[in-house]
Amino acid sequence: MKIRQHPRMQGIQVGDEVYSHLHKIVARVAELFPAAVCVKIATLSVEEPMALTLTPQLWPADDIENLSVCRYCGRREQIRTLNEAGIPFQVCRLCTPPTGEESATGA
Repeated sequence: MKIRQHPRMQGIQVGDEVYSHLHKIVARVAELFPAAVCVKIATLSVEEPMALTLTPQLWPADDIENLSVCRYCGRREQIRTLNEAGIPFQVCRLCTPPTGEESATGA
């Protein structure tokens, strides 16, 4: 039996930032699996003494979005953030929609 990679896992690399729709947080990929990613989340213990620890979590491919690539074409070069609030909206220079100023000048 051959293990198949989930379609959403294509293009994800260790070190990429992914957003979890389930947990509503952004984390960096620590390890890859065919249908999930392992991320490390900083957690604060409530016991004395309080300590900040990195806790590994396994996020399924269906619940994540890769924020390190263009949302439209998947390129990694010349990425810029269009949406500063909420979920980061990453788009490359080629897929960036023209602003009102650019479309008026024909640039």
